[in-house]
Amino acid sequence: MKNQILKTVLLTILILLSSCSNDDDATLEIAGITSFEKEGQWNCELSESCEDIYQFEFKKGSKIAISIEDVTGMSAVSLDLSAEFGQFGGPNLLNEGQLSYYGCSGQDENISITNISISETSTYNLSIARDWGLSAGVEGTYKVTIISDTAFTEGVSAIEDVKTENYERECL
Repeated sequence: MKNQILKTVLLTILILLSSCSNDDDATLEIAGITSFEKEGQWNCELSESCEDIYQFEFKKGSKIAISIEDVTGMSAVSLDLSAEFGQFGGPNLLNEGQLSYYGCSGQDENISITNISISETSTYNLSIARDWGLSAGVEGTYKVTIISDTAFTEGVSAIEDVKTENYERECL
């Protein structure tokens, strides 16, 4: 019986060793993350809508979900998710390719958008804007969460409190 067990163990080891290939020494690709969560805040100038901009690299075919929660400061949130074309504010994936921001919330309301399809591998900018005309005061906070069915990478540090250019809000 001992010989049979020993033969089985040796045979298993030989099979495992023979399955190794020359590609085993290849550099491993960094997998990235499948979820991102961060607390943010706005401190806008008086009478201006402002935004925080986050960058991510998403892969073609990914399905992502974005949620903005714990909104404070009597803030009305608008979102823009667009591929980077050398400038911010390309066609918004959240508004059927329109150039407007997705804005369907009132003051201090959460936003949750699921099943967003990524059509091409690229760097995307997520702008989280605070609408001056619908908010009260100049400050507010929020928590952003992104979940993807495939790995993605976070880009450079967030750009904070940037005045929104050509700001227009739509709820489609």
